[in-house]
Amino acid sequence: MTEFGPFSLRAPRIFASLAIITAICFSVCGCVQKKAEPVDEATAFEKSFTEGEPNLKVEFPEDAFEKAKTYKDELKYNMAEKVLMSKMEQAKEAGRGTVQLGKYLVRLNNCLHNQGKDFEAIKYGEIALKIFYNQPLDKRPLAPWFVNAHSYLALSYDRRGMYDKAVEHYRKAIQDASAAPKAEISPLWMKLLYEHLADCYDKQDKKEAAEKIREKLAEITGEKPKPKEAPKPAKKSSR
Repeated sequence: MTEFGPFSLRAPRIFASLAIITAICFSVCGCVQKKAEPVDEATAFEKSFTEGEPNLKVEFPEDAFEKAKTYKDELKYNMAEKVLMSKMEQAKEAGRGTVQLGKYLVRLNNCLHNQGKDFEAIKYGEIALKIFYNQPLDKRPLAPWFVNAHSYLALSYDRRGMYDKAVEHYRKAIQDASAAPKAEISPLWMKLLYEHLADCYDKQDKKEAAEKIREKLAEITGEKPKPKEAPKPAKKSSR
């Protein structure tokens, strides 16, 4: 017998045996302990905008939102971006999951797109739409906000060669624009959406789909559809 009692020498073996038996039982019963799934960084970033409640003690930076609009209207997209980003954490804290925050992100998306920063624009545009669609129907923003977000996302995806996503957003923008009161959506913008959608189908070699879109546009505008110009043959070298 040792100073720790008669079972001290056998204790390690007993515990080892119990551990093996426990593991077998878990395996047989299907009760295998699962490791926590790692949270994707992009998902975590998105959830920081879309999930949780607004902090009512924090004031939404409406001044930054309006100032950015002024810069945007003056085509000073870089300045608008800086203003919006400088108050991003405050906007997120005060407006988490709200239409107000969604509009803030749409404005940022527009400014980023107009600077050619498509991947950043896509990131914030997609989050804005998620916020909008998470709202009850009677709380969602007016149609122009949806048309704007889908349009700019389509243009960014298109410019980056991600044509399936571009088509998805062009079609959604057209759908929302068609359902909106005519006074809310510019006919020129509607025409642009149809033209870009047709061109996007051409880039995917979906000629029939492109032709149908051009025919639909002709019905709306009363103009004859313009066939896609064939590339001009290269000039023969005189050398």
